[in-house]
Amino acid sequence: MLCKQAFNLVHRSTVSDIIGERLTLPAVEALRNSSACSMVDIQAVLGHVKSCDNHFGYAEISKVSPLVFGWNGNAIESFIRQLDKAKLPATQQMPSSQFATPMITAIDYVNENVNGHPSLIHGGMTTIIANSTTSLLAAINAPRDAQVVLQTLNMDYRKPIRTGSFIKIHAWLYQKQESKYKAALQIYSLNDAILVEATSELVVSQ
Repeated sequence: MLCKQAFNLVHRSTVSDIIGERLTLPAVEALRNSSACSMVDIQAVLGHVKSCDNHFGYAEISKVSPLVFGWNGNAIESFIRQLDKAKLPATQQMPSSQFATPMITAIDYVNENVNGHPSLIHGGMTTIIANSTTSLLAAINAPRDAQVVLQTLNMDYRKPIRTGSFIKIHAWLYQKQESKYKAALQIYSLNDAILVEATSELVVSQ
């Protein structure tokens, strides 16, 4: 009974409920009011490249596409200070000024349909979120009509992610070697607890 009550407590029944609640989140308000970042048009980015792994728009996974904000290069120092507090492996790789938009922050909703254990997201779905977010960031910085392909993805699962909840995702590019981009990512709860950390390598080719 307790598990059922806890699950029902976080259940949002419609896309409108999710969008409406998301707009009131302090994390979203802070991003929208920041002069260091601006909202990303996901569909425009996907239209800019020939191909890019993404789960956005698949109702069974995310129910609604995340809100994504791109940080400009001048914001790197302030963002690094935030990352330094975490003292985790991925933060040893700092955002690189080689990229016009070296970082993005996303606010995503974890659909109730992607649980492995009741009320907890399946690990494979977490991987899809990490892949989609780093691939989107690579696409933002890729030449027009490029193909963005994930080559490697290393995941470190630190705490469970609950379905029916909002998460905050930071992703950044830290190195560019010819056609290979290297990315790092952290997934947080809205209370700033780190849930997942990942690093990846993506091939960007034309």
